[in-house]
Amino acid sequence: MKNIIIIVVIFIGALAASIGIRLYLDPDFTGFGKDSSSEPVVTHLSGEGSQGMSGDGGADYQWDNHPVFVVGDSLTQGAKSAIDKALGGATIDGKVNRNMSEGLSILQSWDGNGMLTDDAVIVVCLAHNITDSTVNDAEKIVSMIRPGQSLVMMTGHGRSNMMPINEYIRSLPRAYSYITVADWDLTIAQSPSLLGDDGIHISKKQGNQLYADLILRALEAAKPME
Repeated sequence: MKNIIIIVVIFIGALAASIGIRLYLDPDFTGFGKDSSSEPVVTHLSGEGSQGMSGDGGADYQWDNHPVFVVGDSLTQGAKSAIDKALGGATIDGKVNRNMSEGLSILQSWDGNGMLTDDAVIVVCLAHNITDSTVNDAEKIVSMIRPGQSLVMMTGHGRSNMMPINEYIRSLPRAYSYITVADWDLTIAQSPSLLGDDGIHISKKQGNQLYADLILRALEAAKPME
């Protein structure tokens, strides 16, 4: 019996030391039950959906051979380091409280300056700050895309007034094969503990990584306008 107690004490001590090391190396580590199994949800090509998919943008199309432009809001701003690491070399512009109209203006400015080349990959993450013109502004962004370019649109999460823009975004792949949906709403719903008390903003670096992974998966599924 004494030997069993000693073994148990040693095991508990080793476990505590292991968790202590993890906490030192990763302050966001929360131990058991952590949301680590979340899979990015991507919809593309005639509305086909998948969790954790690697994408099938086509053997002749490699997104990382094209200039990538990401325009977004505070979530994009907060995850910029993770996105930059995942994509490498992308132009990333995120700002607090940015809405779809402001994002449209930025894209128009980039296009007018010649930045959005005919082979550009455009990622729009602006479904959180809703205005009366959000859906209309998203339609204008869709209309900007020209042959050779591809578009990724991300859904929003956390507010009921996001439903119309989320429904619009999710409808796009059925009409446009060159539009891919990065469904943040469904993706983060698997791991709500990665969000802050408001249920919208990311509070842990694992959430930023999930956000970046979602964009990466969507790019892997991307296809250009023919």
